[in-house]
Amino acid sequence: MTRKRRRVLLLGAALLLAAGNLWWFTRGSSQPEPDFVLGATFEYASIAAQDLPSLPRYDAAKGTWQARGRPVTAIKDHVRPYRASDSVTKWSPTSYVAIGVEASAGPSQLHPIFLDLVRAGICDVAVVQDGMSPDPRGEVAVLIQHVVSVRDGTGRAVKCPAPQSAAAPSSASR
Repeated sequence: MTRKRRRVLLLGAALLLAAGNLWWFTRGSSQPEPDFVLGATFEYASIAAQDLPSLPRYDAAKGTWQARGRPVTAIKDHVRPYRASDSVTKWSPTSYVAIGVEASAGPSQLHPIFLDLVRAGICDVAVVQDGMSPDPRGEVAVLIQHVVSVRDGTGRAVKCPAPQSAAAPSSASR
């Protein structure tokens, strides 16, 4: 093999490797976008065992909320203030809503729930699954999740604002 031929082959291999790297890093994401994105606030809500049956539940078939089998006129009426004295971090929510869901609820059942909450302006939610047993004090401790974004029917991401610090004044309305 002559020197000129070897140089051409090495240059061709280098160009092929450079083209492969360029394709690899610019090919885009082939993974589907999630239906919703949750962020943890690292805060817990304690819900009394006697309050569990009265937690609002979403009826996806009707697109309405119910509590104890009765329609809920406004889910915002069920928003609870979060006590800052219970705060673990400075990024605690100022309020949240506690909702009940079936123990087997998965992403497809939670998606319409989170979308409805975000559209109502509620971004922090404590999801209580059926069958959760109370602690010795008669309470269920549930992590408060912050709904970051939810995809609507058109695929557009509907976003919620970041959790507000309980100590910092907030100009955003919830």
